[in-house]
Order: sequence, then C-alpha cells, then structure tokens
Amino acid sequence: MSDMKAVKVLRTVRVAETGNHYGREIVKGTEDKVPENVFAGLEAEGYVEALGGKKGGKGALRDDGPTVAEFVAAGYSASDYPPHGYASRSTPEEIAEAVKAAKADEKAAKAAAKMRDAILADLMKLSDEDLAKVVEAEKIAVVDGDSKDVVLGKIADARMAAQA
Repeated sequence: MSDMKAVKVLRTVRVAETGNHYGREIVKGTEDKVPENVFAGLEAEGYVEALGGKKGGKGALRDDGPTVAEFVAAGYSASDYPPHGYASRSTPEEIAEAVKAAKADEKAAKAAAKMRDAILADLMKLSDEDLAKVVEAEKIAVVDGDSKDVVLGKIADARMAAQA
C-alpha cells in the first residue's frame, strides 16, 4: 500500500483507492488523505493542498481572483466557484446565497419557457386571419417575409414582456 499524504481538499474529486475499483470521493472544504503517488497531480490541478504546507509554493492557490459575485457577473456558474487555481475571496454564506440565487433564476427561466410554450400552443390554433387581427390589435412589428413561426414568436414574446 502506498504512503498517504494529509491534504486540505479545495475541489471535490474522485481519487484512486487501493482495493476499490471505483475509487472514492474527497470533498471540498474537508481534510483528507490521498495516496502520495497521486498527490502531485491533484495539487497541480488545484484539487488539494498539503496540510501544514507553506503558502506560495508550487500548487499554491492565487488569492487575487474574483469574489463569487464578480465570478457570476462574468457569466460563470456560482456552483463552479472559486475558479481553478484561485482561493475563494467570498464567505461560504455568500457562495451558498449565489448558488441559491442561480437555482431560483433557473427555476424562473423554466417557468417562463413553459409559459411561452403555452402561449405559442394557443396561438397555433388560430387561423391566419385571426393571427393578422392579433398582430393588428397588439401592434406587433412584423415585416414582409416573416414566416408564421416568426410571427407567432413575436406575439408570444410581446405578451411575455407585457406580463413582466
């Protein structure tokens, strides 16, 4: 059996384990032990750092990265924070709140998509004449050459915007 090295887990990852074909998962934010022969690779990729190790050495995480709010504002998922190679500049509470907000946004987006689909389903039941009346009544900007699908989408989008 190989020697084990005590580590602080920076990112959750599955590691090799003697006698376990599938390995085992080491979890972010915990202290654990990993086989000495895989430590260097895990450290280089930012998954772990040696316990008691000195900061600033090879594999040390940078401390000049973004906060979770900056990370999300740049278009990244809060659940992927902190970025690879960087230490967190946000508290666990801030990260949890950002993840919670992202899940709420995702839920709202799914609900909006479902509502838009329902509007489109209702509009598809209308005849071309009735659609023309809707376009006129709701002042939808259509141009010559717009397909029926495009017109339906414009009506649905205008109705969604009016409800927001």
